[in-house]
Amino acid sequence: MYKLMIVDDEEIEREGMAAFIPWENYGIELAGTAWNGVEGLEKLEQLRPDIVLVDVKMPVMDGIEMIRRARQTYPDIVFVVLSGYGDYEFTSRAMEEGVRHYLLKPCDEGKIVAVLEKVKAELAQARAHAAQWEELENSAHTLLPRAQEQVFRDLLLGRALPAAASTQQFMDGLGGAARAVFVVGFSIAKGFDYLEQFVIGNILTDLLPEGTLLLTASVQKNVLALADAAANDTLDAAVRRLKKEFLRFETMPLLAAASEVGTLDALNTMYGSVQSLLTLEKASAAEGVLRVGSAEALPGDAALLFDYRAIGAAERYEAVLFELYLTFTKMALLNYTDAQKQEACRLAWRLSAPEAAQQPVPDTWEALADDALAEQQGVAFGPDKEGRRSREILLTVYRHLGEPGVSLQTLTANDLYMNPDYLGRLFTRLTGQRFPTFVENRRIDAARRLLHFRPDLPIHQLAELVGYPPDGQYFSKAFRKRCGKTPSEYRGSLQ
Repeated sequence: MYKLMIVDDEEIEREGMAAFIPWENYGIELAGTAWNGVEGLEKLEQLRPDIVLVDVKMPVMDGIEMIRRARQTYPDIVFVVLSGYGDYEFTSRAMEEGVRHYLLKPCDEGKIVAVLEKVKAELAQARAHAAQWEELENSAHTLLPRAQEQVFRDLLLGRALPAAASTQQFMDGLGGAARAVFVVGFSIAKGFDYLEQFVIGNILTDLLPEGTLLLTASVQKNVLALADAAANDTLDAAVRRLKKEFLRFETMPLLAAASEVGTLDALNTMYGSVQSLLTLEKASAAEGVLRVGSAEALPGDAALLFDYRAIGAAERYEAVLFELYLTFTKMALLNYTDAQKQEACRLAWRLSAPEAAQQPVPDTWEALADDALAEQQGVAFGPDKEGRRSREILLTVYRHLGEPGVSLQTLTANDLYMNPDYLGRLFTRLTGQRFPTFVENRRIDAARRLLHFRPDLPIHQLAELVGYPPDGQYFSKAFRKRCGKTPSEYRGSLQ
């Protein structure tokens, strides 16, 4: 018998499903109902259901936010989303939270039962795997290691009480709460069975320096490993080898992600960072380890779009804007669709900082540029009038930087609506450069970086991309003045 809870703000549909479907006939116990996400979260603790039918659009707290919060504490609950026509944005966000089952309103008993039968089959399989894994653990481990794994799992999920005796014993047994460690997560599309989890732990123990893999546990069908900071430098090579060895057991691509190095008392933050990376789309072909602030492990052009080191080293808002401008110029060069651009923005955000896992994901140039990444790096302008004006000026300049005719006159006439001379003085004070000098320097800087990105790019196309006439003559002179070489000579030096 599986326990079910229904969360829907529409009373007729909620109570209708509760009262008129003979749940017992389908091996389901109706545990209770709730009218929004807040009440639903409160009842989860009390009712502990196996399955939750949840509407995506509700007042106070919608279904997506409820699912996101519930998964942090109850990762084994299966959610089935109820959505109406036109709710694609909500269902897309539900997919990012790992939801795989949907019902389109209005839905009858037959449709509901058909989906729930699939959910029951998954739960039965999960229980069977859990029982097998528990049997293996019982035969392969003593009581202490099992207890350690449970505490480790609770710390990852934020469920462990810091003052509890079990938590203190766990910390003390590993050298104290201040010990430098990091978390590594492994994921495949279907989830791991108990044997595959066991294999990953064994192989990783052999590949990392002796004594640095502290323990492993399974959370939400993923494998989570805790490693000493001393293993950080060898992790990439170890994971690449592990992926090759794992192909003997499973043909699905194995995805790996690692947190930044921190202390044992920050495991929940590390886990959030790793989980965020493991849910990235287009990352399944990654050869190495996904990390915050690094895209080397991402496949193809995705690894080259964002210069995470430059963004991380930015000390000024303008420097962050330049990196975003350059990234969107690369995407224009690659003929990215709007959907591809949005996905690239999500990649940038998720890889920008550990805290990004708990924050809304910007998916446009404006959302990223308008303080999102700058705030993440601590270089955003203040909310006062001067800060807002400075931000608006720089955003406008970068929005038009690639246009051949951009000038103080065009910006003030079409966007900023102020006196050109006054804007020129403000701009010089803001950047330390006169407007024409700034534009030329930034265009040439962008051209130089684009040649690194695509060395075979024709010079006339490069000139147009950064705002110069396609004949390339003036562009070549400006490039030589800035870099000491013509664009062709500079390209030759890259080979």
